[in-house]
Amino acid sequence: MSLSISDPHDFYQIQNPAPGTAIEPTDLEIEQGFANGKNPNPLPKLFQPLKIRDYTIKNRIWVSPMCMYSAQDGFSTNFHMTHYSQYAMRGAGLVMVEATGVAPEGRISPNCLGLWKDEHIEGLSRIVSHMHEYGTVVAIQIGHSGRKGSTIPLQLYGTRDSFRSTIEEGGWPDKVYGPSAIAYDEAHNVPKELSLAQIADIQQAFVDAAVRADKAGFDVIELHSAHGYLLFEFLSPL
Repeated sequence: MSLSISDPHDFYQIQNPAPGTAIEPTDLEIEQGFANGKNPNPLPKLFQPLKIRDYTIKNRIWVSPMCMYSAQDGFSTNFHMTHYSQYAMRGAGLVMVEATGVAPEGRISPNCLGLWKDEHIEGLSRIVSHMHEYGTVVAIQIGHSGRKGSTIPLQLYGTRDSFRSTIEEGGWPDKVYGPSAIAYDEAHNVPKELSLAQIADIQQAFVDAAVRADKAGFDVIELHSAHGYLLFEFLSPL
């Protein structure tokens, strides 16, 4: 038996565009300024530019922040230059640098990036400048680890019974702070409860880190308010 199909739609019940199908911007996207109307060479939505405020991001391929545990005293290293630049070189529209501590004790581990002093700016600026050469919009995530601070880097998970990083390893077990003196779990340090004055200091630390990020040339700043770290701890009862 043979089938005679005049229109593929008679046989294939196509409801939505397949992945990778070129999609023109909607009237609403054009009205809101996210797109510039008809594209003479339609691209899949993933590869179309997106305009947000003063920035036009060349595509919607964005690299999320990934803790890499490769910093020294908060300073970026050649690893970070290579790690982040590769995404820009391969065409990502936006790349976000990993969670960066606004204070020494705001890092997750002794090997996390920091922006608590002006000396951190130069190294990050080199990375930002290099990514800008490829037309990539560069972002950074700033945060404070709260009661989940002073932990071992991810590559050491499973090698011991707890996540606590000792003073000998560069940790700060006596300077872990949170909204209350309740540990995340038995594998983490018991934090000290923050005073109102300390909360004000941390607020200022976020402001200062944002200013340094701007001086380093970052286009976007994201506040880390998830994953059980300090801001999340104040936002959630869990």
